[in-house]
Amino acid sequence: MASQSDVAKLANVSFMTVSRVVNGDPRVKPETRERVQRAIEELNYYPNAIARALNRQRAMTIGLILQKLDYVLSEPYISHLIYHIEKALIPHDYDMLILSGEHRNGRDLTLLFKQKKVDGVIILGSQMDDPRIAALSANRNPSVLLHAHSDLPFVSCVDVDNYSIIEYFIDYLTALGHRRIAFIGGDSSVLDAYQRLDAYAACVKKRCLPFEQELVFRGNWSSGSGYEAFLHFNELRPRPSAVIASNDHMAIGFLKAAYEHQVRIPEDISLVGIDDIEMAAFTTPKLTTMRQPMQTIASVAVETLVGAMENRDKPASHIILQAEPVIRDSCGPIPKV
Repeated sequence: MASQSDVAKLANVSFMTVSRVVNGDPRVKPETRERVQRAIEELNYYPNAIARALNRQRAMTIGLILQKLDYVLSEPYISHLIYHIEKALIPHDYDMLILSGEHRNGRDLTLLFKQKKVDGVIILGSQMDDPRIAALSANRNPSVLLHAHSDLPFVSCVDVDNYSIIEYFIDYLTALGHRRIAFIGGDSSVLDAYQRLDAYAACVKKRCLPFEQELVFRGNWSSGSGYEAFLHFNELRPRPSAVIASNDHMAIGFLKAAYEHQVRIPEDISLVGIDDIEMAAFTTPKLTTMRQPMQTIASVAVETLVGAMENRDKPASHIILQAEPVIRDSCGPIPKV
């Protein structure tokens, strides 16, 4: 196996110059860098990751903390988001360590930094008022929450505009003549679910539409809870003519239940979801939904975290992105009585 000394000898440069090239030092002349790179390729040399980390005094690793692990592992949107996060890390030369935060207390998360395992963390699916996040902020550990919110001074947040998502669908459905619009919520301990339910309540009241507790079904993001939501709404009289599901998984469960009970979508009930997972384009009918900008969410989260790692005194950022409606076949005019 080739060593750094072998590379230096072949490229006719010093050991230190090879080290600088490997660690991305901008002081190396372009022609020297190119010569060292050719030697690295010729010798098939792989830098020692531990040595590089010691040299930089960094782990060169970020931790991706996954809360609500059962949901995360079953949700296609999340797996695609993880892919985009890892891809966004490549230009920064950081690796990603995926960890379950479901059974870790606040001390566990700060230990990741104290033990030099990570240089920063992205936390996905954080619950509201999670005390573990406060510990990260108190220690100024570079942290970014995805699809969550915090007012802590050193914890940044990246999310979509949940109010605008719900408001768009309320206006879209009312333009089709719907007034009795029901809502399937997600896990209420997660901020996105809470915000979407709050937006639904505010929007229907603002437009003088019926707002009744029976028109809200508390789901848990799963397709099974979408199925149960259909059974609940199908018993109501009058039955809602349109339903907003807080994610595509629940909308797909709703579709299955409607098919089994011979309720037509969109002829009898209109339905929308949120996320635009791949399956949404292959349901029958194809699901109208809201596409979250996964690639942008991932890249913004990574850039925000890298900025915090380079300056641990940098104030937190709160970034809200816009989603994009995808109109397909699951909505239609209000049924004629």
